Amino acid sequence: MNRSGAKLTLVSLLVVLLAVLMAALLAYLTPEGGGIIEDGDWTPTVEEGRLPGMEDANINNDGMYFFYQVGKEVTFPKPTAAGTISLENTPGNLYNMEVEYYSEEHGTIYYSPTLAPGTYLLKDKLSVELPEGVYPAEARIHILDPDTGEEQDVFIENISVIVKNTLF
Repeated sequence: MNRSGAKLTLVSLLVVLLAVLMAALLAYLTPEGGGIIEDGDWTPTVEEGRLPGMEDANINNDGMYFFYQVGKEVTFPKPTAAGTISLENTPGNLYNMEVEYYSEEHGTIYYSPTLAPGTYLLKDKLSVELPEGVYPAEARIHILDPDTGEEQDVFIENISVIVKNTLF
């Protein structure tokens, strides 16, 4: 290879490397990337209605029961980023609910805001920053009296909490 071909190859490699570094920095700074912009800005949003995709699921027509939806596999793209947790307090229930994720190794790693009947929470961040990995956990569904806040019951579901550390 002649000298000008070597220079051109070197310049091309530097341009590609710079483009990759800029893309990585941009991904880190975006809210889904979990970087600088997102830290401290996150507020979970409890929405009225049904979880997307669950609009036709059963509703509670009998106050003797409590229906809910809890995501069984919860994935967070980065340790500090919001993940899709998919919690729903089904319409027709008489009680509020709060959900706690409990890991045998780390204790309580998440606690949801209160969900009234007919509301859902799609995304939220963990309460504890965990390293990348898969964590078996319990979703503890705390059933609360809407007037007093007193706990009426607790249901437990086994879930997996997956923490990734994706760049893009």
